[in-house]
Parts: sequence; structure tokens; C-alpha cells
Amino acid sequence: RVNATVTRLNLLRNKFTVDGAQLLVEAAQAKGDQIKTLIGIAEGQTSTGSMLASAYLGDADVVLIAFDLSVNATVTSLDLSGDPFDSDPTHKIGAVGAEA
Repeated sequence: RVNATVTRLNLLRNKFTVDGAQLLVEAAQAKGDQIKTLIGIAEGQTSTGSMLASAYLGDADVVLIAFDLSVNATVTSLDLSGDPFDSDPTHKIGAVGAEA
């Protein structure tokens, strides 16, 4: 049985590998425009506010964030302050965004 009505997920902080997160993004992209968020951004939300700041996000979370930014054009402000990434998150967000 398939639930075809799911449009919003929050998969942050699930200890996915970067490759696993990329597979989730590819699956969401394969659904066309059905999946609106993988990190819980509300429809029409323009800022992540403090939802991502100091949230102990990992590199896989950055892949999910990049997907959301590619499908949620209303987001104009992203606060990743205080997150101890393994590498530079802006590099990964830009790289994934360029693929979308």
C-alpha cells in the first residue's frame, strides 16, 4: 500500500551518510514536484530562523537542505551558525544546488 499524499518530511539529524542523503534526494526528485521538503520547511516560509542554527547537523543534512532550497524558492534566509559540520557547508549546498 502506497501513501501518495506525503509531501513534507523532516529527515534532519537521522545519521544518514552523504550517499544515503543523495539517494533520498534522488527519490524525492523522481516524484516530480510532490515532495516539497525533506527538512520540514513550511510552505511559503522565507527564513529558516533558528530551526537549523546549532542543530548539530552533519554533512548529509546539508544535502537535504540543498534539496529544499532548490524546490522552495521562497527561502531567502538560512542560518547555519553554530553547526559543527565536517566540512564547509556552503560548498556542499552550492554543489548540490548546481546539480538540481
